[in-house]
Parts: sequence; structure tokens; C-alpha cells
Amino acid sequence: MNLSKKIYELRKASGMSQEQLAEKINVSRQSISKWESGESYPEIERLIELSNVFDVSTDYLLKSSEADELTIRTERLEKGQNDLKSKVQQEHLKNARILNAALVYAVAMAVFFFLQLPLPYLWPLGESFYTSVIVLAIILCLATAAVIQRDLKITKKYMEQHNDNEIAGDENE
Repeated sequence: MNLSKKIYELRKASGMSQEQLAEKINVSRQSISKWESGESYPEIERLIELSNVFDVSTDYLLKSSEADELTIRTERLEKGQNDLKSKVQQEHLKNARILNAALVYAVAMAVFFFLQLPLPYLWPLGESFYTSVIVLAIILCLATAAVIQRDLKITKKYMEQHNDNEIAGDENE
């Protein structure tokens, strides 16, 4: 693989646009485009900066090898896998929050309807529409507080697991 293809593959594997890479090494986007198309080649100083940005050696950038291409493809696949894993985890978190809210509000509504039963020892104020509305508002406020509190616990647990997984992943490398 030649230098132009390596720059392109490394940039894509890093998830950067030409403009983002250009900003990191203080050149124009057009320079990056020309390097990737093979129209021109970066100066030695820029090669060193590219090696630092992509965390590869200058030898890797300048020498061609079949193993290099496989390494870059592997890195791209790993990045895609990690992105997909992150999206799945975010969906699980979102679903857990939705189920949590549904459960708490269902319980709140059950409590409200239980309080509306004709049980005089539970409800000494008598039954009126406004009293029912006030009771419903109080119960929904309490339910909302419970949803928020449980969401915070779910998020905290998710973040702890996510951080533990990242630490375990770093130790495996």
C-alpha cells in the first residue's frame, strides 16, 4: 500500500474528515486531498505530524506492506464494532428508562384509583372533582420524582458497567 492510500485509510479508521485532519496538522483540506489522491506528498515535518496523529511510525507511512493494509482494515472493523456496541448499550439504557417510567406511572395510577374507592376511612374530605384532581396531581408529582430518582440509579449503574468494561478492555490490550 502506498503513502496516499495509507493516509486515506488511517484517516477513515480514525473517523476523521479531511478538514479535521488538516486542522490537526495545520495544513489546508486541499493538501490532505492531494496527499490522498497521490497528486503530491507531504513534507517531512508533516509526515512526522501524521505519524503522531495516527500513532504510527514514519516507517509505516513510507514503507509498503500487505500486513499494513490488514492492520488498518482490522482497526476499522474494531472501531465499527465498538461504535455498534455503544449504540446497542445506549438503546438498552433508553429501553430501561422507558420501562422504568411506565412501571412507576402504572403504580401511581393504581394508587390513585385505589384512593378513589368509596372508603370513608381512607378519604375523610369527601369526594369531589377538585379533590380528585389535586390527589392525582400529587400522585403524579411523586411518581415523577420516583422516575427521576430511578433513572439516575439506572444511569449510574450503566456508567459503572461501561467504565468497568472499558478498563477490562484496556487491560486485555
